[in-house]
Formats: sequence, structure tokens, C-alpha cells
Amino acid sequence: MSTLRATCTLALSAAALAVLPPSAAPARELASWFVRPARLPFAWQALEAAQDSGDGREAFARGQQILDLLPSWTLGHAAFAYRYVLTQDVRDGDVAAQAHQRLLVALAWLEQAREHAGERDYELLHSAAFLPRTACRQFDGLEALLPPGGAAAMADAYFAEAERRFPDPAIEEQRLFHFPTLAAALLDAGRQQAAIDVLQDAAERAGRARDQELASEWLRRVEEVLGWLSGDTTIDLSAVRDDPRFAALLPHLR
Repeated sequence: MSTLRATCTLALSAAALAVLPPSAAPARELASWFVRPARLPFAWQALEAAQDSGDGREAFARGQQILDLLPSWTLGHAAFAYRYVLTQDVRDGDVAAQAHQRLLVALAWLEQAREHAGERDYELLHSAAFLPRTACRQFDGLEALLPPGGAAAMADAYFAEAERRFPDPAIEEQRLFHFPTLAAALLDAGRQQAAIDVLQDAAERAGRARDQELASEWLRRVEEVLGWLSGDTTIDLSAVRDDPRFAALLPHLR
């Protein structure tokens, strides 16, 4: 089963590349996965075992081992950060406090990953912006442990940094289009509600896109996906299946 999951994740990575073509350096790094058989299978198996056991600390350590091999794979860092934060620890104690600690660690991890992100830094900033709100929806009491303003203020700070670093309005469209792939990574990890939350948050911000015609068409596809994931399997997904921006989600829409 671990080998199958690893294969699916590699396929997801390939789909992500098809939807959002990276620069040459990340592409070379992703290709290097296939020439490192001595380390990666064992790393993936150890990660899956840690996630299945509910050991958040071990899952973080194992995920970091994998991402050390691909320091500029921004979507990989974002997906692992979400998985780590949303892993329910098996330890006794205050669930909200444990979630808060995982959130701080994950945000620091994403901040460190920005050093290698280059032109795709905006993906990490946008992923970090959505993470606190997604975590607060899952863990009661977490919002009260956040700084003044809570998850909303944290999101605004990351979005402001993204706008400062990337003043081009086209970045807004690029941010919107990368979240279905992040949602697919969360579904691959069994985090359906988190994937729904990410898509809902991204949909709410579609109105800020420069090209409203493009954003409206994208929003219709997102609403179709959200309806399907929420249980309405009568929805016609033909347009979603024809849209390459949603390619990574297709295995979860059958």
C-alpha cells in the first residue's frame, strides 16, 4: 500500500507540473526522484507509517527527509505542511495547544522553504495564508491561541507579503489556479474536509482576480468540484475533466 501511495503521489506531482510548469531547476529536481531508488522508497514508507499511526512529530521528520531532496518543490512543501498540521497527535494533552505548536512549526518550515522557492515563492506565501484558517476549522480552541486578529490577520499578513514581493496582478490568477492541486494533495492524504476548506477559501477570493471573466469560469468549476466532494455525485463534471487546471483532482472525482 505504501508503494502504491508513493506512486500516486509521484503521479500527482507530474500532474502539478503539467498544470503549473516550473522553472528548469525544480523540474530537474523532480526528475531526480526517479534516480534515487536507494532512499526514496524507504522514506515514503516511513512517512506513511508515521501518518497512519497519528504521530505528528514523526510524520514531520519523515516528510522533511523527503523534501530535503527537493528543496524548491514548493507544492510539496505546502502539502506536507498541511498534512503535518492536520495530523491528530496520539499524545495525551491539550489538543488545541498541540495543534498550535504544529501550526507554528509548519509555518516556520514554509518560511525556511522560501529560501529555495525563487519565482514560486508566492505559492508558499499563499499556502501559509490559508493554513491557519484551515487548522482552526478542524481544531476547536486553536483560534484563541493565535495572535490578535487570529487566522484572518495571519492570512492578511501573508497575502500582503505576496503582493509586496509580486506586484503583478497576474499573480492573483496563478494563486487561484494552484489551489486545486494543493487540494488534491490533501485528498491524497485522506484530508477531505481540509481539501474542501482550501477550495472554499480560494473560491471566496476569486472576486479579487484581475480577469473576472476567467475567474468566474474557474469559480464555476470549483463549485462543481465542491458539490461533488460534498456528496452530490449527480453533478456533471465534464467541464472539470476537460480543464487542465483540475487534472490533479480527477482521481478523486470518480
